[in-house]
Amino acid sequence: MTFIWLTLLVSSVAATTISSRQSTFIQCLDGTSGITVLDPSDSGYQDARLAFNRRLSYSPAAIVYPTSVSHVQQAVKCAATSSVSVVARSGGHSYAAFGLGGKDGSLVIDLSKMKSLQVDQSTGYAVTQTGNRLGDVAQKIWDQGQRALPHGTCPYVGSGGHTSYGGFGMYGRTAGLLLDRVVAAEVVLADGTVATASDTSNSDLFWALRGAAPSFGIVTAWTFATLPAPTQNINWNIDYSSSLSKSKAVQAILALQTFAASNPSDKLSVVSPLSGDSSGISISFSGTFYGSEADFLKAITPFKNSLPSSPTPKLTYKMASNWIEGLKVVTGPLDTSKPNIYDTFFAKSLFVSPDKLLTNSAVSAWVDYMMQKGSNTGLWWWVEIDMYGGAIANVGEDSTAYAHRNAILNFQLYGGTPEGKGKFPSTGISFINGLLSSLEPSPKAAYPNYIDPTLSASQWQSQYFGTTKYQKLAQIKKKYDPKNVFNFPQAIQPQ
Repeated sequence: MTFIWLTLLVSSVAATTISSRQSTFIQCLDGTSGITVLDPSDSGYQDARLAFNRRLSYSPAAIVYPTSVSHVQQAVKCAATSSVSVVARSGGHSYAAFGLGGKDGSLVIDLSKMKSLQVDQSTGYAVTQTGNRLGDVAQKIWDQGQRALPHGTCPYVGSGGHTSYGGFGMYGRTAGLLLDRVVAAEVVLADGTVATASDTSNSDLFWALRGAAPSFGIVTAWTFATLPAPTQNINWNIDYSSSLSKSKAVQAILALQTFAASNPSDKLSVVSPLSGDSSGISISFSGTFYGSEADFLKAITPFKNSLPSSPTPKLTYKMASNWIEGLKVVTGPLDTSKPNIYDTFFAKSLFVSPDKLLTNSAVSAWVDYMMQKGSNTGLWWWVEIDMYGGAIANVGEDSTAYAHRNAILNFQLYGGTPEGKGKFPSTGISFINGLLSSLEPSPKAAYPNYIDPTLSASQWQSQYFGTTKYQKLAQIKKKYDPKNVFNFPQAIQPQ
């Protein structure tokens, strides 16, 4: 009886302590002049905590909406004092909902009200607050001098996380990853101070931010070295009139791999969406070429000629009137003022490099899986294959924390509910897992912007960063965030 009484007493004291700490934490946030704070008792909290990926649901301790760097500083200090984990939400598109903490009880610093962007006309440098989404960035730098950056094709994705973990897009083979255009970062650290990270200031932190920024602080602004927008932009497609048989699908996929390994023109981007069922594999190819029509045809013809000839692959292309119009052909409207869309999904990824190319038997087994298992999944599923290389591979392997410079292809394997609605099917995760394992049973490299919350610690550390880079990141984490303030399920851990 005494034991039960003591247990209840300890539990009561613990609950009181947690409640008191939460109260102190919220009072600290509420004491920050001018900052909007939502906690679980506020009417707007339930909507604010919804994830882009509705398969996941988390309850943050609070969500704050700073309008200044000083607001961010104070919020971080409040959380650190109360031992509350801190995460940033730039666009909120983390596949694992890490912008909500990836667990209950975190402080979410939502940066959506910090959207300043200014281009220095003499240097071309753009200082971009991380509340800007990719559509905002593209339009604003175009409007301020017809400048361009390499980045992804979804306008609503936030510039914070997208840059942090790579930032691949159509212009990437020509101009590199988005993180390769970063020349400085303004970042709020775990102690609430503001630091500038660059090649000449806090260079170790600068290295870490370009590949793993969310583990090290709240980046409130990136400074990008923008580029003059290309004057020649050809949008192109190769389509088939019907789905491909197994043998022809294998031929097409291996043709793309062979082409990617041949060091094709760095002015050419290639993306291949595909899906399948018992009737065959639906596959197409598209991209942008940043150059003349003659150079485009010279670059694309070897690839087109390597594809299955029946049914006949049809090449169409058109020169865009300018960079921004060519970009919109791929992205759709760049305006991000309308309500964000959402989905209910699970995804995985795989990088392929020249030292571990996919074999004919592996691709054959993969196509078999899609044709045999692809029907009646309850999912709207697809695969997207992006061609890497070019300027991405020209950056030194040790120049940034990004770990996949030698990749030539990236596979994104994605399964969502129709129109993002309804409950995710109980067999959905196993189907997508099988979709990857049928192609590569022991994946070695994955893209952290397609983050997979089901990976074990050893898996995500090695697949996202590699052992050597992860160890270096852990050492830098210990220097700048020894108490692990910026913590989420796949955050770098101090050591």
